[in-house]
Amino acid sequence: MQADQLMTRVLHTVSPETPITAALSMVTDRRVRHLPVLDGAGSLVGMVSIGDLVKARIAEAEQEASDLRNYVTSGG
Repeated sequence: MQADQLMTRVLHTVSPETPITAALSMVTDRRVRHLPVLDGAGSLVGMVSIGDLVKARIAEAEQEASDLRNYVTSGG
């Protein structure tokens, strides 16, 4: 079997400004595991995996929870 028989034909990409939640939706909806990150000129600047995105989202959620705890304990 050749690689072109296995590979994704439609390339789904994100930009560095794409929100993590939007990128997570893309990998889930499109059933892909990696997204190329392209700059405004269309040049490849990186790749993100679903694992990268999940890790970043967990970090965001932990920070949000910490901020809320601090807000509540400080009296808002």
